[in-house]
Amino acid sequence: MRLLLWLGRAFYLALLYSLLLEFLVPELKKVWAIKLGLYLAYAILLLYLLIWVLQFLMWPLHLVLKRRYTSAAISLISLPLRLISPPMLATSLLQLIGELAARARYRFRPPTPEAYRQQVSYTLPFKGVWWVGNGGPDASTSHSWHLVGQRYAYDFLITDESGKTYRHDGRRLEDYYAFGAPVLAPADGVVVAVQNRHHDCPWPGVLDPFAWSILGNYVLIRHADNEYSLLAHLRRGSVKVRPGDRVLRGQIVGECGNSGNSSEPHLHFQVQDHPNFFLAASLPVRYSRWCRVKGEDRQQVEEGFPVRGEHVADCESAPTIGTSPDERLS
Repeated sequence: MRLLLWLGRAFYLALLYSLLLEFLVPELKKVWAIKLGLYLAYAILLLYLLIWVLQFLMWPLHLVLKRRYTSAAISLISLPLRLISPPMLATSLLQLIGELAARARYRFRPPTPEAYRQQVSYTLPFKGVWWVGNGGPDASTSHSWHLVGQRYAYDFLITDESGKTYRHDGRRLEDYYAFGAPVLAPADGVVVAVQNRHHDCPWPGVLDPFAWSILGNYVLIRHADNEYSLLAHLRRGSVKVRPGDRVLRGQIVGECGNSGNSSEPHLHFQVQDHPNFFLAASLPVRYSRWCRVKGEDRQQVEEGFPVRGEHVADCESAPTIGTSPDERLS
């Protein structure tokens, strides 16, 4: 895996090196050492393109065989290959640039839960009981602590009593309890941007190597100056709002899906300080009027942070874990 990451970085260096020599300083190609370096750069570019072509050959194979062991095998292969796919590499580059910009904006002292003063009261963006698969206010629970843009993001899923996120064998998107579940606006605001055309990866467990957006389908809402909520990986065609629409807290804006950088249906949710995902820093906002659900017990939280591994719900619709996920969503 580390080798493939380095190969991805080598691709950018090789591309930059070859472009410089071809268009800016072509006379340097006469130097044998530089010419040898150019051949090496061409070799790296060809290797990269070869691996990208292999992805196109593997995906139809998955379609034809359609067996679970094939899905697992394709997952093992497609994940590392995806790391060096053009969209993924572009995403990595944008995240690197955006990370530096976001940190510089705060003079390399990004917002902290102790210091940040939110302008708006936010509630959880769903009804019923959901499981915090990823997210929390510190390094041990954070979605991505070393990425300021997603440090305080959350991944929410729905589980049954046994902790499974799906019915039956989990081979179809419809088997997953979260797939198609309503996603709500966490506060009043104005829709800034949406995406509604990205396909849902139809094979859970496989990171789609042909995803052209890390977010997939999403809704971005402006709630106050420098406070935007982002709801991502939504189901294709489910987005119910358009840019410029005013939304109210609790209004349905879409449905949970499996688009973008998603290995199974889940909701990626965060509040950020900028409308551009790559330039934004995520914000450590506290959520109001929600419950921690443990079996038949409900612990009401007036304001606080959900933490990875907890089952949470808005207090008005917090049935016990013992009820079925379908009943908890109704």
